[in-house]
Amino acid sequence: MNIYPALRSKMGTWDYYIVKMSASELSQNVMFAYEVHDDKTLDTAIQRILDESRVKKDIVEYLKRQPDRFFSSVVIAAIKGNPIFHRVKVTDDPRFTLLHNDQRLNKSFGILQFDGSQKYYALDGQHRLSAIKTLLDRNNSEYDGKPENIEDDELSVIVVVPNLEETDESFMQKYRRLFSNLNRYAKPTDQATNIIMDEDDTFAILTRRLITEKPFFQSDAEKQRDSEKIKTTKGKNLKTGDSFFTSIETFYEMNIELLSSPKRLSDGWDPSSNEKSDLKNFKRFRPADGYIDRLYEELSMYWEGLLAELPVLHSAPTKMRFHDMTNIEDNEGTDHLLFWPIGQQMLAEIVRQMLNRRISDPEKPTTETVRDALKGLNKLEWELHQVPWKYFLLVGSIIEDTNELKWTMRNEERTWAVRTGRRLQLWVLGLEPNDSKYVDNLKSLWKHFLTPSQPDEKVDEMWDQIVQMKKDISG
Repeated sequence: MNIYPALRSKMGTWDYYIVKMSASELSQNVMFAYEVHDDKTLDTAIQRILDESRVKKDIVEYLKRQPDRFFSSVVIAAIKGNPIFHRVKVTDDPRFTLLHNDQRLNKSFGILQFDGSQKYYALDGQHRLSAIKTLLDRNNSEYDGKPENIEDDELSVIVVVPNLEETDESFMQKYRRLFSNLNRYAKPTDQATNIIMDEDDTFAILTRRLITEKPFFQSDAEKQRDSEKIKTTKGKNLKTGDSFFTSIETFYEMNIELLSSPKRLSDGWDPSSNEKSDLKNFKRFRPADGYIDRLYEELSMYWEGLLAELPVLHSAPTKMRFHDMTNIEDNEGTDHLLFWPIGQQMLAEIVRQMLNRRISDPEKPTTETVRDALKGLNKLEWELHQVPWKYFLLVGSIIEDTNELKWTMRNEERTWAVRTGRRLQLWVLGLEPNDSKYVDNLKSLWKHFLTPSQPDEKVDEMWDQIVQMKKDISG
């Protein structure tokens, strides 16, 4: 016989119970669907294939390393076992006699009893179940690293049982539908929310800290989490007239890029780990606060250097995003690449390369070496209506009705165009080869992306402007 403290509930045609099981009980008693049903045909398949890699690399690792571990409810189906719910009348307690008219108190709480012949299988949460089984299996290599007393962890388990009048075929259809609904309509939180809420992802922590502590990004206290410079709602996109410098999602990605030093990329992100910690794994577990502080100080140096070298970043964003320049009053406005997400990500990548190539030991930057490394950024051309960006990232298309040229940020082959633009800027800065073969190839790539395509004479004229820019920067 098996008994569990339970809360009885009903939704639609489902009678179900919310029970408490220990991790040990869950591991020993709950099976996978394929262990319960012999028929593997598509008609009766009710569970997706276990991703063993996800179980071991993600969930087992999470349980082992996260003391604040927590799972949402595991949903299991109970077949047979003659389930009986024994009600506990709450109103029998003198403390609740005044609530005797609320029948929910007498119908909901109790004990769920099975006679021992039942079979449980995971309907939703099979990967979590597999991780628990893995950690509690003495024959598994992961057992030695299991947290102390994890077998006593108490988990919320939702138990669904067939109604007495249901045939095997009808309740199997219901179970399949329930599985489909649980997974089809589950919606993960958006990236912006993750960055705002995550207390383990170091880059989310650093991003929030910059917003709250650095004057350039600082939040408006009256608006609480909203920043005057950082858009904190879902999505990277910005539009003409927006008052934000960037979005929290783009800002987060820029911070990752700025901190991606050669040693971290080659040896791992966590210096306290004996094994290489890749970026994905490093985001999952919060390192020591002292290390976070060191990363914050380093990241602050980069941003302070950037803001000093590029005073244009202090401009009002409402005046920096005009693809159509014809309706700007008093010429107080422009279209600036560094105020669009693709330009900001490109900037972070260029800055990281400048730090790598101009600092003798990029793992030990200082305020002075960072400032020296970033020299020349302010001399690059970032205006979208100027060479090299006009017809390249800012592309024109003819409006049929008016025969006018409409300017938009390019969509076709955008990734490759941005990569070429990054190479072009690095070449202008003197950080790419300058032999004729490399330069000819770079010019051909740049020309390929011009939209609409331009006559050779104009291409040469524009390229000469790029070459002159390189000469001006090199002195």
